[in-house]
Formats: sequence, structure tokens, C-alpha cells
Amino acid sequence: MTDSLHPIDPLTNSNADLAVESIALLNKYQKLQDRYKALLKLNQLSIDCADLNALFEQVHHSIASVMRANNFYIVLYDQTLSTLELVYHVDEKDNLALGVYPIKFFEGSMTNYVIESRKGLLATPEVVIQLEQEQKIKSVGEDSIDWLGVPLMHDGFVIGVMAVQSYSADMRYQESDRDLLEFTAQHIVTALTRLQDRGRLQAAVDARTKELMHQIRDREKSELLQESLYRISELTNDPNIDIDSFYSLVHNIVGQLINAENFYIAKYDVKNDELFFAYFLDQHFDNTDDHYQPRKLSNRFTEIVLKSAETVLLDQEAMLALHHQGKTIKPDLDVVSWLGVPLIHSGEMLGAMVLQSYQKAIRFNEQDAELLRFVSRHVASAMNRREISDDERKSHELLEHQVKLRTSALEEEIKQRKDAEEKLKHAASHDILTGLPNRAVFINLLNRAIARNKRHAEFKFAILFLDLDRFKVVNDNLGHHAGDNLLKKISIALTEVIRDNDTVARLGGDEFVILVEDIDSEVSTYEIAKRITELLSLPFTIENQTVFIGTSIGVLFNNMRYENADTMLRDADIAMYHAKDKGKGRFEVFDSSMHSKVQNAMSLETDLREGIDNEEFTPYFQPIVQMSDGKIIGFEALARWQSPKRGFVFPNDFIPLAEETNLVMAIDFQILEKSCRQLMLWQKRLGLEHLYVSCNLYCNHFFNVSLPQDIQNIINITGVEPHQIRVELTERALLENSNIVLDNMRALKKLGVKILLDDFGTGYSSLSYLHRFPIDVLKIDRSFIHNVHERGNHQAIIKTIIDLAANLNMATIGEGIENEADAQLLKAMGCIYGQGYYYYKPLPGEEIEGFLISKS
Repeated sequence: MTDSLHPIDPLTNSNADLAVESIALLNKYQKLQDRYKALLKLNQLSIDCADLNALFEQVHHSIASVMRANNFYIVLYDQTLSTLELVYHVDEKDNLALGVYPIKFFEGSMTNYVIESRKGLLATPEVVIQLEQEQKIKSVGEDSIDWLGVPLMHDGFVIGVMAVQSYSADMRYQESDRDLLEFTAQHIVTALTRLQDRGRLQAAVDARTKELMHQIRDREKSELLQESLYRISELTNDPNIDIDSFYSLVHNIVGQLINAENFYIAKYDVKNDELFFAYFLDQHFDNTDDHYQPRKLSNRFTEIVLKSAETVLLDQEAMLALHHQGKTIKPDLDVVSWLGVPLIHSGEMLGAMVLQSYQKAIRFNEQDAELLRFVSRHVASAMNRREISDDERKSHELLEHQVKLRTSALEEEIKQRKDAEEKLKHAASHDILTGLPNRAVFINLLNRAIARNKRHAEFKFAILFLDLDRFKVVNDNLGHHAGDNLLKKISIALTEVIRDNDTVARLGGDEFVILVEDIDSEVSTYEIAKRITELLSLPFTIENQTVFIGTSIGVLFNNMRYENADTMLRDADIAMYHAKDKGKGRFEVFDSSMHSKVQNAMSLETDLREGIDNEEFTPYFQPIVQMSDGKIIGFEALARWQSPKRGFVFPNDFIPLAEETNLVMAIDFQILEKSCRQLMLWQKRLGLEHLYVSCNLYCNHFFNVSLPQDIQNIINITGVEPHQIRVELTERALLENSNIVLDNMRALKKLGVKILLDDFGTGYSSLSYLHRFPIDVLKIDRSFIHNVHERGNHQAIIKTIIDLAANLNMATIGEGIENEADAQLLKAMGCIYGQGYYYYKPLPGEEIEGFLISKS
């Protein structure tokens, strides 16, 4: 993973000892100091260095002083010529010669990637693989571990790349190294552009001086001009000159070339469209006068220069003419001659430099304008560099200040370590919220009790595993703050109800454990469990509101078979869940049969997973009839399991576990796909295209954004038409993640799949979700249907549901119809469809096919 320059592709906090942490902090501080010194050295290089080759070598040495840089190179990019110049290269494996190469030779290299992306790249092996897969780089060159490169940016353009790389797994680069290298690049660009500008300036001055000597033969100022331009350029790099002195020296230099007794530099603030005078010297005005106060752009003469971006030379007559034309204010009649030039750098308007004369003997001419225009370019460049230099100086001062602050903070941290160590020791052994011993401490105490019991058989102990029955209700309705307060109160209550030699600990959430030691009989333990059950059945007042919580307790006595605390906690937890299953608010003592039940559940889960993998689940079909004439219009597909190991497994025996483990979602899709295949088979053999299948989907399906695509895949695989599929969901799905559920339902409707609301009337029925969600059919729950002809109150409920559905343009299906009286009553009430044993019982697909043939 190298970017060697070949033509194809060159380029817990824990209980740690105080002394160790202190050394680490000091090392971190020393590393920060080393980096700071290196950055200061780089900054000084940008000022002092006069030779590019020497600059690159000293940059390498400075970087190597703060990070591993055995393999280091710098390339310069010429966008116009599309070339890369390797100006510095040190590498353990690669001996590519310095020189200029066409950019196309490096196509696909990480160097080229940095140039095109204009951002740094830390290319670890994982990143390289990803970039290769995305075809953004090619795999070429010597193998390396890490490659780190950053762009050299100037005026928004990439002018080169600086990179380091590692061939050793012991030397890896981090994001902090990239930050350092990017920061270093700023200083290199400053020095590089200064040296390059100086070279270009030298060439430009030489060429322009020769031209001016031909144009201004009577002014023997070529040497003075050259010296002045050099002086303007060098002003930028002297950090000891403040900004006011800088402008004064610029004025002095300009004054040696042109009469500049009245001179000012006006800077333009683009953002606020304002002009302010960075420097001025005027025979008619002083610092107390308003003439040179900051102002919004208006119709004065300086604004002409800014708006035109051209040199403006005016005599008094020309100034008055502009005023009479309404283009400017009335000029000062004392002004005899006026000369202004724009200060432009890299296309950006910085301001204007202006000369004025109040003496008739001093009048500026075109030669003065040409000279001032030439000087202005270098003044603008010097001003821009000076501002960059000032910004860098302020950054260094800020860094130095931050280092001092950090040093002070480190000293304070070290001073506070002893207090922190004590707090850490306590936090490591106690629950932060309640102050009770935590799980680690309880495990240690329980293991000691087990060991003591093995040494002394007469030593008896027990553990009580508590889980609060309605804690989630409090947390959800009153908030986590109320829940925390409740846990604190319960912790205090438990501590008060146990004996002095017993231990209460909090395992986490709403689970507590109690170690009861030195018990005389099991009865005494039962008494403790009973006291706790009675205590927690009483109301608690939380934030001025009375709440009832209750608890389920698993009790486990010591036994020689237990070797460790984890096993005992597991069995106590099992006993607690049995207490919950038997109605909550009680305690249960662990026995081996409980463990067997858990093992049976685990075995059933294993068989369920195998059954899903082997596609053992098949649909049984119960016809849905049109109540007006008894015509079969569709089927509800019900999951059945014929297990090779267990035989026929009843739904009540496997569906609850499948829902608990979320395996039911795979079963649902298996039933839906097989039902669609069966429907297509009936269509092909019997030509019955009006039939549909309706499948139950567990509510979690509707919480998954992939549901529409999953059903679309089944449609594509089986070839069934979307309108021949119905999906059934329960009211619970509408109450959770309602936005996701609504999006999924709308997507299914868009596919053409109809949606049925199952077991309607038994859940948290609400008119609001009937209006909000796109439901096609309400299935009236069988608990209302059973013997409805004998139950007047159920008749009223069913009539209300049927009328409500009609008003909402929904159909209704009566479930569980088992006799003719109920069927006739539902039909009379206006129920459209029905299903149940009165009509047909659920049958496998092959029996349904024979039945359909006999009916045709």
C-alpha cells in the first residue's frame, strides 16, 4: 500500500496507578511542547530560508522531530503544464530521481488522489482497499503499511503534495499526525510562495526596470525602483514591524519614487461594503478630522478607483467635470492633482493607494501613474502577505497561551489525583445511583460464601433475586428522573428490612440481589422474602404522585453442586421469572424442574431455527366467505409446523417463543411465500383468479423500513398479482414507531397490497388511527362473535364496529363464526365477510384444492 514515486503510481478510565497516569500526562505535555517547538522552527524557516532545496531538507528535519518521517517527499504541481516536479525525496525502498514528470504518469496514485480531492488522506490498508474498490486509486509500487499525504494549498489552488509513509507495522500514523502535517503545510506554502515570488519578483523587476528605463530616460531611478520594490517585499517578513509602522514604511518607499507628501491607503471591506483608512498623511487634515473616518461606499473619488479597478489620474478641471456630471461630490478646490491606483491581489480588491497635490508646481503625469500602478501590485502583495503573517503570529500566540493554560491545568489535575483515586475506588465497588454494592462486589461476596460452605458444611446461605414488576410503567409515564428517585427509595427500604449481616446489591436496571448468610432454617429466608414482597406492595410517593410497584423474587439456597456465583445467579434469575409467570408480586424457590423448563425452551428454540432453515413451516388455509351468498373469496393462511423431531407442534406451543426470539418474522415470510405459490398453482390448475391469500405479519415487520421491498421480492419470485395478497397486523403495530409503520403501509398500498386490521376491538382501539392509517378491512375479534346471538352487549359493539367501518369505507370480516345463529345475525347487521368453523376449518393446500374442485 505504498505511494512510491514510480511512473505508474508514485506517490478507561480505571484504577490506574497515580504515578503511571502522571507520567503519561507529562509525556503528553512533552509531546505537545516538542510539536510546538517544531512549528516555531518551521515558522522561522518560512522567514529565514533563502534557498528552496535547503528549505525542503530543513522541513523534513523539523517534521521528523515530532513524528516518524523516514520516508518523506514533496512534489510541486503545475496545473497549467499538467506536470509534477519531485523536488525532495527520501525513501528506504524507492530511489526515484528528482525532476519533472507528466501528471498522467501518476494517474491512480494516492498523490494524484490528494491533488484531485484537495484534502489530506490517511491511507491505512483498509482505506486503500476501499479506494481501490471504488476505482479511485490503483494498487502499484512498493508495499507499505500507512501512507499520509496533505495538499499544499495557495490562494485556493493545489500547488503540491507533501507525504510520509511507513513500511513497518510498528510505525502507524493517526489522525493527529494528519492534523500536524496539514498545519505544517501552511508554513511550507508561505515559505515556498515567498521564495517563488521573490524569484518572480526579481525577474519581473528586471524586465520592468528595463522597460521603464526606455520610457523614463530622464529619471535615473531604475536602481532606486528595484531597491524600493525589494524593500516593500521584505517588509512582509519582518515580524518586529507593527502594522502602523508597516504602512508608514510603504509611504516612505513610495515617496522616494514619486512626490507623496499627501498620501493614503484605503482598505475595502467587501463583506460590509465599507472603506476605512489604514494609513494617511495629509497637509490639510489630521487624526481628529472626520475626513478619514470609516464610511460606506459613496460617490467620492476613491470609489471611482474601486469600482473601475483602474488607475485614475485627475487634474482639478477633470475633478470638477465629474462633479458637474453628478458622478462625484464637489472636490476640494485646493486639490491640484489627484492620482489613485487600485490595490488588487489574486483578483481580490484590497483597496486603493492615493496621492494628492495641493501645489501647482506638483502635478502627476502618466509616467507617475504608470510607476505607481507598477508599485501598487507589489504593495498589494506585501499587504496580503503581511495580513497572513499577522494571522499566523496571532495563531502562534494563541497556541503558546493554550500550552500555558494546559500546563496549569495539568498541574491542577495532578494535585487532585489523590481525591480522584479515592472516588474511583468507591465508584468501582458501588452503584453510582443508589450507593449499594455493585455486581462485581456481590459476585466476590457470593464466591466467598460458596467457598466457605464447601469448607464448613454447616454454614448455610441463600440469595434473593428481585425484579420490580411495574418499574417500566413508572419510567415511561413519569420519566427517568422519577425512575431514579424510585430506585433510590427502594434501595433504602431494602437496606432497612434486611438483617445487619446480609448484603443488598444492585445488578443494574431494576434488578436487586440480597445475600442472606448464616441462616438457621429456610423458613427465616421465606420470612425475609415475604417482608420484602409486602413492603414493595405498598405505595411509594414519587414527585407528589402515588405509584404501586411490586416485586417478583427468586429464592435460591446454597447447594454443594454450585461451584461459582454466576451459576447461582442464573438459577435465582430463573426462579424470579417463574414468580413473574405465576402472577408477579410473589416469590418462588428454585427447583431443578425450573431449569428443565429453561432447557426445554432452549431446545425448542434450536429446533425452531432448524425448522426455519429446512422450511418445515407450511400454511393451512381457512376460507373467507362472502356472507350474502357463501361464496369463497379468499383464504387466511395460518402457520403450521410438522417437525421431523417433534411431530406436529401446535401453534400455541411454538408461536409465543417465536415472537419472543423474533424468529416469527422468518416464519411469516416463509408462510407468505408458500401461500403465494399455492395460490398461483390453483390459478394455473383451476383458473380461479379471483381468490386471494391473507397472511398475519408480526408487528415488528412494520417497524422495518425494508418491509415493502421484502414483499415486492416475494411477488417477483412467485408471480402473484399484488391485489391477491392481504397482510394482517394487530393494533399494537399502530401504537409503536407510528411514522415508520405509516410509511410502510402507504408503500404497500402503492404496490396494490390490501391491509387488514386483525383482532379489532380487543386492543387500544382508537378512532384516530383508523382515520390516519390506510386500512382496508377490520376483522372483528372472535371474542365478540362467539354466541353473539345470546349476548346483547356484544351485539351493540359489533353493530358499532360495522357502522364505523362502513362510514370509513372499510369492509368487515367476522372471525370465529361457529354456528348458524351467529352467522345470520352478523349478516343481518351488515357484516360483509365471515370465516370460522361454521363455514370451513383450516386445511392444507392439497385438501383445499380438492374441495375447490368439488365446489366448481
